[in-house]
Amino acid sequence: MSCIGAVVRIPLGVILGFIVMMGVLFAGLSAVMIFAGTPFCFADDSLGGSAVRSWVASEKFCAAILGVMAVGAFFGGFAAMRIGGTAAIVFLTLLFGALGTLTAMGKLQEPDAIRFKDRPTERPEHLGPMQAAQWSETPDWCEWGKTGAGLAGIAIGAAVGKGPPRAAKRLKPKD
Repeated sequence: MSCIGAVVRIPLGVILGFIVMMGVLFAGLSAVMIFAGTPFCFADDSLGGSAVRSWVASEKFCAAILGVMAVGAFFGGFAAMRIGGTAAIVFLTLLFGALGTLTAMGKLQEPDAIRFKDRPTERPEHLGPMQAAQWSETPDWCEWGKTGAGLAGIAIGAAVGKGPPRAAKRLKPKD
């Protein structure tokens, strides 16, 4: 890869890898929410014998998030490796690791008082994917797990995208 080619391919690999990863994540989680239904996605709290529809993601949905994140990161890592090579994977991993860590620490979100000011106290029975993503709360283990699953998916996707090791070219002796 020439120097100018690398200057174009590496950032392009990082950007497209990230877009692929987020696209698969959005499509996968939307499909889970649509096909499995809202009750699958949220935990129901029991207060005094009556079920209250809460905004906390269920453990089953968190497990689905981790699986979809790993698959999305696999395809993102694969795309980044095929387009930009190893350097793109390094940058994509650093970018995703930093964003994932900051998200898990709650540094990339508005404070809850601002974020949830328009949210109803009790979750409506039917809810669209965008509203659910905006107003839902995920447990800390799920937030950190998303980062881990994403980093593992990127690494595996990059390994598959790189392909099998190639045999070294043999130098022909000069006669």
